[in-house]
Amino acid sequence: MILGSEVIIPTSNAHQGLGGGVLQIVSNDLYCGLANYFNSTAPFFQTSLPLERIVRYKDGSFSSMEKSIKGGFSRHQGYDIINSMDVVQQLMSHVMPRLNQRLASIYSDLINQNNDYLNQVQDIFIIPEISKLKSIAEYIRDVSDEIEQISKSSSLSIATLTNIQQRRIDLKQTFHTFISRLKQLVDAYSFDPQNIGNSYLIARYALSNYIVSLVLECIVSGNLDDDSVARMKKKVEGCFQELNGITERLSQILQQRKFANASEINNINYFHRWPYGYMTQNQLSNLQTQNQSIDNLQNHTLQYFDINFEIQRLDDFIKARHDFLKKIEVSKSS
Repeated sequence: MILGSEVIIPTSNAHQGLGGGVLQIVSNDLYCGLANYFNSTAPFFQTSLPLERIVRYKDGSFSSMEKSIKGGFSRHQGYDIINSMDVVQQLMSHVMPRLNQRLASIYSDLINQNNDYLNQVQDIFIIPEISKLKSIAEYIRDVSDEIEQISKSSSLSIATLTNIQQRRIDLKQTFHTFISRLKQLVDAYSFDPQNIGNSYLIARYALSNYIVSLVLECIVSGNLDDDSVARMKKKVEGCFQELNGITERLSQILQQRKFANASEINNINYFHRWPYGYMTQNQLSNLQTQNQSIDNLQNHTLQYFDINFEIQRLDDFIKARHDFLKKIEVSKSS
């Protein structure tokens, strides 16, 4: 496994020029181990090879030649083949939990935003399913916050992965349930904008957290290679395509109903030139209220979540897998 291109053992000026893409690890044991392995006089070690395939001279300097997988240089005079698996394992045991924490933090603002949205929905509407969604939301936030510690234990990682997968299934089930309910509501004879708004927001919220759970599953499982992430991205893009189709269709149905209501209002105004009766006034009021509700649904409810924001977070995550490993800074605790 290749860890980017540079591992740094800091000296007094090693922090100069280090940007936000540095993966910082504070560990006395790892620092001393690397310092001894790479010689304390050489603060920078640069390679594109896995550490276990590096050749070192007996005088302590390193060769640019690559040791073969079968150890083909093992009998070559002048070389000292060092078993560096312990260094690799020690480095990876520190790198992966820290990397996972940095990757999960990319989604922290989206997780918080989704939780804020759910609280707002709960304050406005009474929906029995919100309690379950809030429990899932709290679990997702806990996993994101504690993922560095989770990654240090294989048994805890396995248990967490199983739980995330179950939550992901629950979220997708909630999404499909409320999308089905939404389709029934927009086709119903009686128009209920509050229930339509409820169903859309809950479905949208469930889908957003489903996507977050896919990312967390990817991190906890350790499947951060390009192929695994590409498959995950394809799933996410499929979710967005499905949502865009539903949103577009819902907007069309609402617009058609709005036009129909406006046409009926015009007909009433045309045929009733004298003062309206009580029933006519109620009919006009209901039609006008419906159109105001449709405007609110189109301009606010359907725009409640920002797809571009979620797409940007996914792109940031995909890019960061490599960026965070381009430069690793290992330091001692002060």
